[in-house]
Amino acid sequence: MASDKFDPESRLNDIRSMYRGADPAHDFSHIWRVYKNARIIGQEEGADMQVLLLAALLHDVGSKKKHNSLQGESEGWGKRAVEAFLESIGLEEGAREKVHYAVDVHRFSGKIVPVTLEARILQDADRLDALGAIGIARVFLTGGALGRELYHSSDPFCRAREPDDGEWNLDHFYKKLLKLESGMHTERGKKLAAVRTAVLRRYILDLEEEIGNQI
Repeated sequence: MASDKFDPESRLNDIRSMYRGADPAHDFSHIWRVYKNARIIGQEEGADMQVLLLAALLHDVGSKKKHNSLQGESEGWGKRAVEAFLESIGLEEGAREKVHYAVDVHRFSGKIVPVTLEARILQDADRLDALGAIGIARVFLTGGALGRELYHSSDPFCRAREPDDGEWNLDHFYKKLLKLESGMHTERGKKLAAVRTAVLRRYILDLEEEIGNQI
């Protein structure tokens, strides 16, 4: 199969199987939403869509932090799995390197500003899924799985303390989510992030009206 004819959606079952055992906030439904975000932004930005969409579909493969089934696996398992898949579809070496690069630098925790258009779009697409209504759902889904408390009892909204999202779910809004809009790279990404960040801010206002400043 020639690589320039490859349709990423033709191998969705194979890709889906790579996410077996992923935590619910990073399962294939997350991957598919990021894929759709990337497709929308990439078409507007003139990206290499093959590189971009493959990176979107493969961006969380092998992440130990997000896959409960990878206990005991080596650190390089995900990268090897991605490389084997890209080779199996006949993708040429230069394009494979671009996919790997986009995957490697996409994480917020890495604090890397990508140099390629496709990697910048993937960052935007992934971060959009941490915002809006779906972002709120994912925060509390993850927090519940980790046993975190809902919010700090005396200062829920981090007005007199540094946020600690290792302890309290709501702190994740202040530690990460409300910062994402300012780091978006593309014009469409910025517009979508602004709309979704407004959803987060409305949620915080509604929550404060309901709970006040707890004691």
